[in-house]
Amino acid sequence: MTDSTADLPKALQQRYIIEVVPLNVIFGDDNFKDGVDITSKDFFEMLPKAKVHPRTSQPSPGDFLTVYNEVIKNYDEIISIHISSKLSGTHQSAILASQMLENAKITVVDSRTASLGLGLAVIAAAKARNAGKSHDEIVTAAKHVCDQQILMLSVETLEWLQRNGRIGKASALLGSLLNLHPVLRIEDGIITPHAKIRGKMDKVLKNLIESAGEFVPHGSAVVAAIVHGNCPERAEEIKVLLKDVYQIEEIIINDIGPVIGVHVGPGAVGVIVVPK
Repeated sequence: MTDSTADLPKALQQRYIIEVVPLNVIFGDDNFKDGVDITSKDFFEMLPKAKVHPRTSQPSPGDFLTVYNEVIKNYDEIISIHISSKLSGTHQSAILASQMLENAKITVVDSRTASLGLGLAVIAAAKARNAGKSHDEIVTAAKHVCDQQILMLSVETLEWLQRNGRIGKASALLGSLLNLHPVLRIEDGIITPHAKIRGKMDKVLKNLIESAGEFVPHGSAVVAAIVHGNCPERAEEIKVLLKDVYQIEEIIINDIGPVIGVHVGPGAVGVIVVPK
């Protein structure tokens, strides 16, 4: 099991039998279940028309308890892997729900990552399950992907980070005037600044790949993923850049989901690289 911030394509959820608990996206008085009531396409169409900036909320322990109770009817054990506990209270909700089911074997894993960084860990766990690995070995497979990956991210505009309180208005205005794009990475479960790139987004895309190489050396065999905020052409550019410097054994490309989209906005791009 995972949550909707994993940004996993529906086809992969179905292929690997992955249960997904949705977070909430709230436009004014309207609450939408991420990936259930609202798709990424819906979200990015609604965003520029919204009178009030949308917000997000985690699933409640009761939401998790409902799903756990349904799943445990058909399965012996549950491994529940979620967005970094430093970015969301989703992990804590899952912990609380698991403690309410004393007779069920449920392991809740803090991925310390997000989006397809989380998604790749969940897929690794599902593959280990399908290979007949033990409960502990499946957990280890997921944690290995979390520990070894590098996730780099950038945004087209600082507007969305400012709206969500990640940066101040003065910093956002100055950054926009100077045409600055932050390059961010997830480090120990939190988003940290890595570089500032001035100029067009093509320079940013190249820097994302160069920066990934600082942590996973170029030339390595890797599993990779690319996420984008309604800009598939940029995802394709990143794919070409990745193939130039890595031995790609597997790659997943998908839209950034509504929950993460609230914080990074349209035009954002991210790349995840995991050494084999």
